[in-house]
Amino acid sequence: MDANKKSHMGGDAARSNLGGRHGHGRDWSWHIIDGLNEAVIVVDCDGVVTFANPAAILMLSWDDDYLGRRLKSAMSCGDGTTLPFLDNKGSLDPSLSAGDTLSGLEEVKGLAQDSFTVEYLASPLMDNGDVVGAAIIFNNISERIVTEGELSEANNRLQHLNSELQRKNKRLQEISVTDSLTKLYNHRHIIERLQEHVGSSERYQRDLAVMMFDIDFFKNVNDTYGHPFGDEVLEQVSMTLLQEIRAVDIAGRYGGEEFLVVMPETDLAEAIGISERVRLAMEALTWKHPITVTISAGVAMWQNGETASELIARADDLLYEAKQGGRNQVRG
Repeated sequence: MDANKKSHMGGDAARSNLGGRHGHGRDWSWHIIDGLNEAVIVVDCDGVVTFANPAAILMLSWDDDYLGRRLKSAMSCGDGTTLPFLDNKGSLDPSLSAGDTLSGLEEVKGLAQDSFTVEYLASPLMDNGDVVGAAIIFNNISERIVTEGELSEANNRLQHLNSELQRKNKRLQEISVTDSLTKLYNHRHIIERLQEHVGSSERYQRDLAVMMFDIDFFKNVNDTYGHPFGDEVLEQVSMTLLQEIRAVDIAGRYGGEEFLVVMPETDLAEAIGISERVRLAMEALTWKHPITVTISAGVAMWQNGETASELIARADDLLYEAKQGGRNQVRG
């Protein structure tokens, strides 16, 4: 690694993964949610909106500047009381925070004056066993609520909506741990997985190795051919990485053009061999521009009593040695 670029925590690494920005930088999966007739809102534990689909924006008379806004300030019950899935302060209701799912009928209003009746389903979003927010789906049923029979129909629809939400909630959870560009695990989740394996190695005294690598002279690629082509390079490198590592290995985008691979029950010699295979595969890739993409990698094996951060730091130091030694090589 270049001496003046030792830090790895870029903007992508620090970005929240619970919701997505409306309009830019999302993968195709968000378009499915965008096309729903039901309104979909994702909030974090503080009740701050991190995603809303077009149906929700239209139904609640929001403008496009909804990200970062507390749901309590942009949506309320028709009588002005607290929404059933929020507490009095506007954070998640304690039942949702405890992992329960809430559903029912409620009269609500957005930024417009008129209120309307919705059937809603609020389900917690889980990450590594912890509640990190909630997905709320609701549908305007004001025109259908005329007779008791239609209320019965609404309850039946709510059960169907519950099944649909479980499926969509699973996809939302997948999105929350995935880097949208490379489809690898994002920074937060790859670190969590490494910590899990460090704990297992500590408990059962099993081998564990990691590979830290980045793309050589990646800034030159962006500067010369533009960021869209740079994104193509990141996507192709990620796809090639998944093809070359084993099924038991875990790959993530550490930040920017840097990647981390966790190799459970793997000694140093085997980890170096896997890393060298990855390096050769990257060097063999062909591109629409006259370039050769190479990587520099550092490989470290877990030592007894070592934390995940300490293991990464040693792999990072070896990556730096590979850079200083001429790049396009593996140091272990």
